[in-house]
Amino acid sequence: MKELDHELTNALRREDPPAGFAERVLRRVGEPPHAEQTWGPPLGGPIRLKPDPTTVKATTAVKAPLPSAEMSGPPAPARLPFVQWAAAAALVAAMAGGINYVAMQKERAEGEAAGVRVALALHIAGNKLQLVQTKINQLHEQPDKNSNQ
Repeated sequence: MKELDHELTNALRREDPPAGFAERVLRRVGEPPHAEQTWGPPLGGPIRLKPDPTTVKATTAVKAPLPSAEMSGPPAPARLPFVQWAAAAALVAAMAGGINYVAMQKERAEGEAAGVRVALALHIAGNKLQLVQTKINQLHEQPDKNSNQ
């Protein structure tokens, strides 16, 4: 353990910077950034998700070919959002169904537990009533002892 402490102390000890270090840093701060160091969209232009309607002419519209039986490949871009929405709706419906199923199972388990508690309460009440009936029968069978008391 002491060897590790010694290595850490040596690795983290303070050292003087090499000669000319401050001048090199100040010179690089003043330089314009290199192309590979810049952040942002390529070619320095704004990011556009759709073509700018002010620069697109109406005559440049290209008609899509009609779909044919021999054409195969990825789905048309116009239909892709529908497929994504349909998949999302199916996922939400499955999740809602799962949540509903879990809630129903919990309710069923609570109902079964309540039924067990009611059966136990009826069993205890039946035993108590049987004990009371036995005591009453004993009192009626022995009337002489009751009159003495």
